[in-house]
Amino acid sequence: MTQVILAVAFNVVMVVVLLFALVRGGRPERLGVLINLAGFGATIAFRLLAPSSAWVPAEGWVLAIDAAVAAGFFWLGTTTTRFWPVWAAGFALADLFMSICGALLPSVPLFAYHTGLGIYAYLALGALALGTFRLASNAAPHIRNGSRRQWLQHLKETNS
Repeated sequence: MTQVILAVAFNVVMVVVLLFALVRGGRPERLGVLINLAGFGATIAFRLLAPSSAWVPAEGWVLAIDAAVAAGFFWLGTTTTRFWPVWAAGFALADLFMSICGALLPSVPLFAYHTGLGIYAYLALGALALGTFRLASNAAPHIRNGSRRQWLQHLKETNS
């Protein structure tokens, strides 16, 4: 019963944060929403297709999905002017290490393993929420877009 409550609580928090980022965020925040939704959807689909092996630490498909999410946030962090994707990539990377350590240390209870994964997922959502909150709703287009290329062009125009 506790696991169901924790899962529902995470889903509610995720929906609230993703809607907030979708409505109030700029381009990078919307891309972050897509990365989160893709990872969440792929994980849910895998767990429905293979329920017996989907909850095991370091299961190949879940590990691949988590690696893709980490890579997506890393890409977002290197191509935008936002700080939060770097934090989200770090939390996703910690999630990967948690999965690998869970497989290497079989005496760790599954509840502790999944709780650790949940903590990093909450932290990644918190980074997205904080990044969206910091973005002013009336920000200039070069800030709202978050593109490094547009930011550099804006700096050149300002200094000319």
